[in-house]
Amino acid sequence: MAAATAVPGPGTAVPAVPGPGRSRASWAAMSKRLFGATAPPPTSPPVPLAPRRARLDLAYADSSPAQRLDLYLPGESAPEVPVPLVVAIHGGGFAHGDKGDLVARLVDPMVAAGFAVASLNYRLSGEAPFPALVRDAKAAVRWLRAHADEHGTDPGAIGAIGESAGGWLAAMLGVTGDLDLELFDDPALGHPEVSSAVGAVVDLYGPMNFSTMDAQVRANPRCRASDAVHDAPDSPESRLLGRPITGAPELVRAASPLAYLSPDRRPAPFLIEHGDTDCTVPFQQSEELADALVAVGAPARLAILRDAGHADDFPTRARMPGILRFLDEKLRTGRR
Repeated sequence: MAAATAVPGPGTAVPAVPGPGRSRASWAAMSKRLFGATAPPPTSPPVPLAPRRARLDLAYADSSPAQRLDLYLPGESAPEVPVPLVVAIHGGGFAHGDKGDLVARLVDPMVAAGFAVASLNYRLSGEAPFPALVRDAKAAVRWLRAHADEHGTDPGAIGAIGESAGGWLAAMLGVTGDLDLELFDDPALGHPEVSSAVGAVVDLYGPMNFSTMDAQVRANPRCRASDAVHDAPDSPESRLLGRPITGAPELVRAASPLAYLSPDRRPAPFLIEHGDTDCTVPFQQSEELADALVAVGAPARLAILRDAGHADDFPTRARMPGILRFLDEKLRTGRR
């Protein structure tokens, strides 16, 4: 059962509201109705560093120097029972960012909770256009699954989490894992016989439909007209596709996770979180994804956070307990 939650404070949630069949307009109306008065974000103590082992700069493919990952394993020695693995994917407008960017925000708390974490690099838009980065992410999942015994991870319990562009890439993993698509599966990147499916996705403020972003920015009274930059020929999305998005509707559709949802398929369960003051990626992008998942009967949870913005202005630490509960439920508890 999919549910949406509008969150009045970065760490406090109101009761969930069932969402099957809910339209984008009703998602937005529900969120507006529940936002309420401004409250300061709760403070969170620093996450204590847990014992961990790091295997850095591992090559998951060999066609680009960007195809590397850092693997963080919980504990000081190999576990007796394989541990679930989360693939962490950095943002950066598809054009910049690094696998080390997520260590403090995402890697450390997940490792402290007993998950192994693989933080990815992938080919950025300046090196190769779409779909290269999707092929890289899927190749990384295949490599991790193929080498699970070596690292003490559970090949049947792999999730994905990403911020912004990384949230988009995590979503692409979640909706295409059981599809045999030449567009995204490049056997030359290794382990073509191994599945690239993931069992859970946490999408933090990722773009989902490039064609609607500027209209949604303009519809948010908290954003400026100058924030509507996505239709421009040099926007991050246009650079990703290698052409202006306004002149390539079929390519824009191919780059949307929404295009791969249908009632006869089961994507991974999704936890989707977004701030209502995000003027980089409008929060309606997450509503579009939640609507599409709900429409095909897929499990999805949506939280719109009041007064939360993009990237460093998003309360990741305050949201981490809920993220960890979701990952534990889908990757560990749910498999017993």
